[in-house]
Amino acid sequence: MIEIGRVCIKIAGRNAGKHCVVVDKIDDNFVLIDGNVKRKKCNVRHLEPLDMVLKIKKGDSTSSVHDAMKGAKFKVFTTKPKAKKAERPKKQKKQKVKKETKPETKKKPVKKESKKK
Repeated sequence: MIEIGRVCIKIAGRNAGKHCVVVDKIDDNFVLIDGNVKRKKCNVRHLEPLDMVLKIKKGDSTSSVHDAMKGAKFKVFTTKPKAKKAERPKKQKKQKVKKETKPETKKKPVKKESKKK
């Protein structure tokens, strides 16, 4: 039932309700999907297969999967990569400067003379 090119609907996870296409069959329980979702490994139990099969090759690129979906009149949602922010110059730590002080003159301690009786 699940073969390469099969259009499915995700029924579990973050992308639940979105259309996807099987790009590669990994084993009996897992397939590689692409389309309106991020290309990733998915459990077969999380997919609801539809009766439509697109003509794609095993491991086709995301752009060719999107083209096939557009040909089958599916809405294709693509995400653009985030633009890199301009780098701000790093703040440099200012070194603490010790203030110069005048050397203190030490006063000689005054010795008290003890009175002896």
